[in-house]
Amino acid sequence: LLDICTILSFSYCSFLVSSFCRHHLDDDETTTTTNTINNSNVSRILSWLGVAFLGMTLSLKGQLTHRWPLTFPMMIVTLIRILHLGFFFVCDNSTKTWWWVSLGMNITSGLFLFASLLLIVAFPAVNISHPITTNGKEKYDVGVVDFFLPVQKEGSDEEECFVSARLLYPTTKGRNKTTMIPHLNPSMSNILCDATMKYTMKLPGWVLHTWCLAQLPLLRNAEPIDLERDDDDDKNNNSDESKQQSLPLVIYSHGLFGNYVTYTYQPLCLAAAGYVVLMLDHGDGSAPVVQKRDGSFLFHDEHCAKLSRDGKHLEHIRARRSQTKQRISELLSATQSLLNLNETNIPQLQSLGVSFVNKLDVENGVTFMGHSFGGATALSAAAQRPDLVRAVVAHEPACDWMTDDGRKALFPDKKCVDSEISYSGGTGGYEEDDTKSDDDAEEKKEQYERRMSSSSLLNRFKLHDVDMLFLYSDQWAAKGWGSTKQIEDLHKRGELGPKEEGVSASDYGVIADATHIEFSDCSMLTPTWIGRASGNCGKRSPHDTAQEIASRTILFFGECEGSAG
Repeated sequence: LLDICTILSFSYCSFLVSSFCRHHLDDDETTTTTNTINNSNVSRILSWLGVAFLGMTLSLKGQLTHRWPLTFPMMIVTLIRILHLGFFFVCDNSTKTWWWVSLGMNITSGLFLFASLLLIVAFPAVNISHPITTNGKEKYDVGVVDFFLPVQKEGSDEEECFVSARLLYPTTKGRNKTTMIPHLNPSMSNILCDATMKYTMKLPGWVLHTWCLAQLPLLRNAEPIDLERDDDDDKNNNSDESKQQSLPLVIYSHGLFGNYVTYTYQPLCLAAAGYVVLMLDHGDGSAPVVQKRDGSFLFHDEHCAKLSRDGKHLEHIRARRSQTKQRISELLSATQSLLNLNETNIPQLQSLGVSFVNKLDVENGVTFMGHSFGGATALSAAAQRPDLVRAVVAHEPACDWMTDDGRKALFPDKKCVDSEISYSGGTGGYEEDDTKSDDDAEEKKEQYERRMSSSSLLNRFKLHDVDMLFLYSDQWAAKGWGSTKQIEDLHKRGELGPKEEGVSASDYGVIADATHIEFSDCSMLTPTWIGRASGNCGKRSPHDTAQEIASRTILFFGECEGSAG
């Protein structure tokens, strides 16, 4: 509405030539002069109204929206109108020169108004899709709480650390009602957009103005659903069914240049299906920006990217693997803290009126889930602590960035012995391979063996003891990225996940006409024509792609529950 009011008011003023052009005096001179004055007053009023509307479109709850498709052309039109009014009062408006100046200003204003209309159509406000219902799951309304989760990090000198986190969960409040909240946190939306563009495309943050306009169908700080009470309300309709009395848990790890905000849709669909999803902002420098508990910001670490740009490929990969270790520590610490929420609430959630005490399923393990760098993190964490894991969902995992332990667990020799596709540890091989030519080989070998002896690889739980889902875009599958060929080979030979016939739900799949970035929200938050031009989305709608990814993921969750049963 503000856009329409702004354009209409400026359009009227821009084409009101009669108020500012040359007027021929005739026998009805008094009437002509009066009409000119009246039209001038109307033009001034509408010009200032247009300026006011423009100011309102620049602001949304006190935060700039950076709606540059409207703002830039209208600022120029505003300047032209001010100059026009100024010339009208100081110049002789009965001359032919003034008539041509006035006509030129109006034509220029009209061109910029037309440009604004084109830009508004080309860069519309967009939203991500609403969550889907799949596999017979009830579609709950989804609550959200953003908070700082207290964790105990291994090896940290601090008694207690805090991780920026978001919880998505099913809620009964507002059922069947649509409540929309901003997709980006208004307090840091501009900082996020600036950081994202700075570290990816080297452009100003206002280019992502559509992100600031997007909204989500979420209920902020709503009460989590009480399944036991909810079942009592519906017991007459479901008397013959045995319903789950606690909420299954998922931990989500974001990809490179992402954070929990830009990876909302897939967790949103899971929460609508009845899962509690904890999403982390990793503090390893892989996110564009992360807000700390003290209000400061941790920005993206460009060290790894610089190694890649300088052609130091091996150093770059090993630096990423080092980041993965920090991510694993954060993910496992957050997992324990999430499990603790079933016993004791934390002050921040308590102050918001949100409690998960006695509502979480802590008996059947947690599903680790992630995309790209997050997929590598989820798999590596599951390899380190498979005893905690119910299942792993890896959306296009960057397997080469997994830790040595993780890659060994995913591609163990006994599962690869009959394969025609070899695997030798990825880029640079395994860490212990370097000890053969190192001066301190014996010492490093002992250190490695000590670490391995305490790792999950020698425990009775193994990574392939849990069900795993690997989903790839045909973009990555065609290029063989993310160890797609090895994963597909494991799946074809029945070596992916548990081998017991009729029990394993492990699966491998490729999403047709999809790209890597479509596993995040970014393609849905960007006008489709830009996504296709930049290669960030395929031939079909990114909303359809996201829904297919969510559908196949939820189907896998259902099959895991069936196999567990």
